[in-house]
Amino acid sequence: MRRRPSPSVLVLVAGSLAGALLSACAGPDSEPGGADATAGALPAGDHVHALRVTDDGALLLGLHGALWRSPDGVTWEQLGLEGQDAMALGVAEEGEPLLVGGHDVLVRSTDGGQTFDDLRPDDLPSRDIHALAQAPGEPSLVYAFVVGAGVFRSTDAGESWEPAAPAGEEIPADVGAMAVDPTDPRVVLLGSGSQGVFRSDDGARTFRPTSEWGTIGLAFADDGTVAAATYRGVDLSSDGGERWRNVAPVEDLEGQPVAVAIGGDGAVWVVTEDPRTLLRSTAGDGDFEEVARA
Repeated sequence: MRRRPSPSVLVLVAGSLAGALLSACAGPDSEPGGADATAGALPAGDHVHALRVTDDGALLLGLHGALWRSPDGVTWEQLGLEGQDAMALGVAEEGEPLLVGGHDVLVRSTDGGQTFDDLRPDDLPSRDIHALAQAPGEPSLVYAFVVGAGVFRSTDAGESWEPAAPAGEEIPADVGAMAVDPTDPRVVLLGSGSQGVFRSDDGARTFRPTSEWGTIGLAFADDGTVAAATYRGVDLSSDGGERWRNVAPVEDLEGQPVAVAIGGDGAVWVVTEDPRTLLRSTAGDGDFEEVARA
């Protein structure tokens, strides 16, 4: 029988890994990985930040250095943003704008990520965006976590912004994940590597904690189910992020989960590091199989 680490140990691990990720992302001098992907292999090099499933079932993978796409998780092609930080990906709905945020990055694509327009709105305090989410079915509504400033909201696909929730006690400094409920765009979840999951029911104006487990990835399914990449493994919620259960302990996975996504068929996709592996649970029950690795 494998022993699970205690919460206190996991908190220390969470802090160490969160610090490592922030250090790796800290400066503009970071070099892109530059590794070519081949069939059956994940992109190597710069660390993974985000994962999304498109309407047609393809995968988008955001790295600190580029954005990648795969039709099946096995064969990958680089789309763009080479040398830039694709830290946060918005919705991936056909015919709708796709927003990407990162360190000094706020861009928008209207062709599925093939090309991007640079957005430099005057009403954002900076473009140091560690989390971003578009409302499914209403992608012009965008929420973004700006480091040191809090959560901002846009209703015109990133052209203009207004403050929603300022940084402070309700908003941890290390927010790195965000998701919007497809059944109610006022419901917004934030993931903190040190403090867990926070939920808003009023369009990101106020937040309250719902999980204490360090969280670095969040994804909603169409029915309101939520998956979280946490420091204890993969967690699921069947009530919009109110209550959580661990379905895949970290010691049973290939590496530490760092990004998560849910497809239209309900399959849960997870990317881990050390080793970098792409896993899939077709039934969404925590029984994961390996799809590819770096």
